[in-house]
Amino acid sequence: MILDSEKEKEGNSFINLENGTLKDSETGQIYHYAIHNRYIKDEENEDPNQPVMSRKYLDKILCTDFKEYYRTHELNEILYLHFKGFKKIDNLFTFTGLKCLYLEGNGIQKIEGLDNCINLTSLYLHENCICKIEGLDKLEKLVNLNLSDNLITTIEGLNNCKNLSNLLLKRNRIGENGLNDLKGLLELTENFNVLDVSDNKINDQNVIEDYLIKIPNLRVIYLNGNECVRKIKNYRKTLIAKLKEIRYIDDRPVFDDEKRFALAFAKGGYEEEKKERENYRREQREKEEKRIKDFYEMINKNKNEEEKNSERKKMSEEEREKKKLELLKKIKEKKGNDIFNESDIGNMPKVKKEISEMEIKKNVKEEKNEDNDIPELETVHKNNSNVKDDKNQNEIKDDDNLDIKIDEGVKINIKEQELDELD
Repeated sequence: MILDSEKEKEGNSFINLENGTLKDSETGQIYHYAIHNRYIKDEENEDPNQPVMSRKYLDKILCTDFKEYYRTHELNEILYLHFKGFKKIDNLFTFTGLKCLYLEGNGIQKIEGLDNCINLTSLYLHENCICKIEGLDKLEKLVNLNLSDNLITTIEGLNNCKNLSNLLLKRNRIGENGLNDLKGLLELTENFNVLDVSDNKINDQNVIEDYLIKIPNLRVIYLNGNECVRKIKNYRKTLIAKLKEIRYIDDRPVFDDEKRFALAFAKGGYEEEKKERENYRREQREKEEKRIKDFYEMINKNKNEEEKNSERKKMSEEEREKKKLELLKKIKEKKGNDIFNESDIGNMPKVKKEISEMEIKKNVKEEKNEDNDIPELETVHKNNSNVKDDKNQNEIKDDDNLDIKIDEGVKINIKEQELDELD
């Protein structure tokens, strides 16, 4: 018994007790406060052998499994009440935050007591004794509804479930009264995608044209186990051709090639399907050949790039050696002159100026050492006056310098970038 208002309490002789409870002075029955001015009957006097979804039982569950639940009813988002033997959904008024409710494997005969569970998105009521789809008007956020293995004969009562996406009605009695039992499918919105009505009593082969084709975004359909499957000629191809968004039928998915063949079959029968299959095989061969060709082109491209890099490196080494020989030749030609004019030295680039200064110093020393038959070795370095920054000097790479040996006693070091200035 539930007292819904103060008027009902006034009509009986109730005594206010502690902790928000009421006592009927005539019968001695205790009522507990639930929510929104509602009082729930105490179940202490119920048959202990018959499981009841009482407030005390729910509190016991919440206290026992403290890792899964909160003791405050409103904070729980998931509630497991499956395989308990309940015959009635009751005392869930305080579970306003529920999003997922498991009630399968009980003996529930009617969908009720869920008006306050407005946040429910998943409701599992399979394996019960439900005969009618009802009591879901307040569940506008419901997405998944499982009513398989019940006694339902008609699809109805889903017009307020605007977000319903998955409806599972396997092994019921839908279709016993003809196709009119599926009229509730027309009330579903564009969010609806998955329908399972397998192993029911649907016999009429017009179920596709009358109902299924009118569900715009139907992607998964289970019809196996119904008599209509045997009556529909080329059942799978027909479904694929008529349901544009279908992705899964019964026991296996619908792939793009199968959908392509089914559309060809619907257009021109077996001959058209045969041609489409040949075209598909040819396209696959061409695609595979192109893939292999692109692979070899990629390999050859990389190989050619490696060869070009190798040739470029080899040519650079040959040019470097050639430049060395040309510079050596010019230096030896210049060495033959005993006197360097000061004007010539001023007009020379940096390298020529160093070479000339080295030659002058060498001639002066030779005059002083006329009696000495062994030539004096001398190493020429860059003038310290030309080196202003030691840091810039260290940044010069060895690969950019050329070591040119003029004769046994003279060795100079110049930059490769100065070679062109000798021309």
